[in-house]
Amino acid sequence: MSDLDFSNLSPSELNDALNGSALKPPEGVTVDFDHPTNKNAVSLVGLIICLVVASISLATRIYVRFYKTRQQHLGDYALAFAYLFWIVVIVGSLRRITESTGLFVHQWEMRGRDMAGYLQIVFMGMNFWVVTMMLVKSSILIEWIRLFAPMDTRTLFHRSCKFLLAFNILFYVSILVALNLTCFPYRRIWDKTVPGSCIDIKIINLVATVINFTLDIAVLLLPQRMIWNLKLSTVKKVGISAVFAVGIFACIAAGCLLDAILEWRRSDDMTYHYSSVALWAIAESTCGILIFCVPAAPKAFIGLKPRAWLSRLGSWTGSFMKRKRLSTIRKEDTWSRTALGSLKPRKYQSIDEPNSIILQGVGSGRPTDQQYGIICTTDIIVTEAYENNHRRGQQRNQFPWLPEREENGA
Repeated sequence: MSDLDFSNLSPSELNDALNGSALKPPEGVTVDFDHPTNKNAVSLVGLIICLVVASISLATRIYVRFYKTRQQHLGDYALAFAYLFWIVVIVGSLRRITESTGLFVHQWEMRGRDMAGYLQIVFMGMNFWVVTMMLVKSSILIEWIRLFAPMDTRTLFHRSCKFLLAFNILFYVSILVALNLTCFPYRRIWDKTVPGSCIDIKIINLVATVINFTLDIAVLLLPQRMIWNLKLSTVKKVGISAVFAVGIFACIAAGCLLDAILEWRRSDDMTYHYSSVALWAIAESTCGILIFCVPAAPKAFIGLKPRAWLSRLGSWTGSFMKRKRLSTIRKEDTWSRTALGSLKPRKYQSIDEPNSIILQGVGSGRPTDQQYGIICTTDIIVTEAYENNHRRGQQRNQFPWLPEREENGA
């Protein structure tokens, strides 16, 4: 993990080493332990972007597989666990920004006593990242088998995916074991005051990164041959190939991670150069999550009706504006909101039938039941009154064959 070794120092020398710089500063450099130079702002933006992109893509995948198509499989569960381990890696980098000196801090601007906590966070991050990559790449290979060779186990593609799947699991498990056996006793991995022995952990990281980069290239190229053998038009093949070509970004991130590992191995300034290693490792794992989730993303938008959404939005806007206008109507024109028991009797005017008028529909600005519910109800009883002579005269005119009745028989 680090070339530091405080185990052979005398008590006075150990005290000076723990309170002094963890690395001898270059000539002419003034050390500032309280406010060291860092790149926390840039690092924080990068971490947030990775967190948002990976979380949205995973949420889309979960929506499609668990709620829309209901066709989840082993790869979906494996990636869900990978995401949890990946979150721990993100939290470790955020802790270095918020609780310690930060990222891209030179080792000579850190005290010797602060190195134990820093190395412990770094070591735990390595372990969780290894588990994350093992689960992510296993999920991708399982997905490739399910999409391109679900039944035929005799094809070269199917056998290649199975071989890479087994190799992927064995490789990352062996790296995980090797990381935890780099020092004896175990605590010496991060606490350099403990006597013991260690092997060069940078060699393990370098070998792991080279193989990791090779696996990324294999995962990228595997589905391309199958896609271009499909009986589809060239335009559709290009579109599908582009969806599965997200792995290009993972290969770029893995290449940058390899370069950062080489810089870290060549330099004694471990804290500064390992910050690049951590960020590129997070970027690569983020791309791995995208590789698995992006092919399912188009299904999330199938069946959506943008025109219906726009229509509902227009209806909602119109209803809102209408309610806005209703709020400005004069108080005497609004509906009474008093209880039914307190309503005053209303007076109605009798209509003379011979001089009756034709009622016409008149629009009203009052709210409807569909908008606000029933405000009040009113029972209206309509009665008709005819004079006897007037009624008999109408009957004789309409029915002349009827006999005339006596006045008292009317």
